[in-house]
Amino acid sequence: MNIFLRVENFIIRKSDSNFLIAVFGIFYFTSQIIIGSILHPLGVKNVSALQTTFSSDTFKSIASVWIASGQINTYYKHFYFDNFHPIWYSIFLSLLIARAFKIDNINPRFNFIILTPFIAGICDLIENMMHLYFLADLQHATPVLVALSGLATNTKWLLALFGVAVVFVLISVWIIKNTIMKKK
Repeated sequence: MNIFLRVENFIIRKSDSNFLIAVFGIFYFTSQIIIGSILHPLGVKNVSALQTTFSSDTFKSIASVWIASGQINTYYKHFYFDNFHPIWYSIFLSLLIARAFKIDNINPRFNFIILTPFIAGICDLIENMMHLYFLADLQHATPVLVALSGLATNTKWLLALFGVAVVFVLISVWIIKNTIMKKK
């Protein structure tokens, strides 16, 4: 049995635990709130633009303003939490996907989707490492490297949103089947 199949099976087994789902949900939401409150003074628009851009000029422009104003320390502070955040959301979302797959009896050939939050988490860590590298010297923020960072960030968001959508749709289907359809 390969490592990915063992991890899938482990997550599927652990997804029976409401306690684990709750604990990692609490870790995730607490971490998200802390990171959001740290980054809030920088502006959601600026932070989002810096993180998702494929443009070296855009990255340098936003970072330069933060450096000149002394706000760059605020961005640095978020890394204390954001370097652990991918762990919390990867585990939480994968447990939710596995639980949703179970309750809707999804074909096991789709179990690979359970691991996509971990790919998102790896992309998040790549993004963080690259941003720290860029901010050490903005000359490091070359067009190719910023594009790679943007690719990692946008892949993270797409996979995370995909995971949330899968959970939402499957739980909605389950609710409809078990409440609305049973009443008829």
